[in-house]
Amino acid sequence: MPVEARAEACCRLKSSAPDVYRSLEISPMKKYLGSLLVLCSASYSAFAAHPLVTDDTGTQGKGNNQVEVNTDWLRQSGVGSHVGAFTYTYGATDNLDVFTNAPASFYPSAGVGDVSVGAKWRFADRNGGSLAIKPEFFLPSGNESKGLGNGRSSLALTQIASYADGPWTFHANIGVTINRYGTADDEAANRPVVWRASTAVWYAINAQWKIVADTGVAQNIARSSDVNPSFVLLGAIYSPNESVDLDVGAKVGLNKAEVGQQFGVGATFHF
Repeated sequence: MPVEARAEACCRLKSSAPDVYRSLEISPMKKYLGSLLVLCSASYSAFAAHPLVTDDTGTQGKGNNQVEVNTDWLRQSGVGSHVGAFTYTYGATDNLDVFTNAPASFYPSAGVGDVSVGAKWRFADRNGGSLAIKPEFFLPSGNESKGLGNGRSSLALTQIASYADGPWTFHANIGVTINRYGTADDEAANRPVVWRASTAVWYAINAQWKIVADTGVAQNIARSSDVNPSFVLLGAIYSPNESVDLDVGAKVGLNKAEVGQQFGVGATFHF
């Protein structure tokens, strides 16, 4: 968790989770799952502190660094996948972070997904409440034929709100992703612009343990479907000291458009 978020709410969350809704593809099944699940653990991870999907307004503080690594096992329609992500964040100023996120897939397709670079700027902070904005640029680094990327660069923008009150901290996100595709078939099958919204809560049991919950919905990227993926998530974060956070989380889809089950673990290092 960002240094300031740790001080304000005694809580820490993560990354650079892929935007699970960013690179959904509709066929074949393995390609669909590969792109969905890779970016699910990488973009949302980039969007939030693992195991969460919803991001917080906390920043690292000027000159501070954060490294996040996580891995998730997912199952959809009886097919399993294994993905991971690596995120590096640097505090450019007290209120501005810059980051890069690299999602990866281990199974069924193996390789790196679309790497992203971005920033998070907290522009308002008063009476326990704060607001931030987070632009992100996705590079076409993933192998499109394996379902690991879109084949062209894409953009995302997220508005973040946080409010801390004692051991409780609440977060809300609303965002939009502008996807571009490398093939005419993908352009015809998938929406170029999709929205997403989510909300999360942290509860600090003590200085070391936090429990977290998250829920959200996003527009289905497939033009052929009006069923919007939605989920609920529960997790815990253990911070043995101020430099390390360890997390675990489980996410369940609320409809067939969302990944059915997901379990993940992660570690975050501050220095």
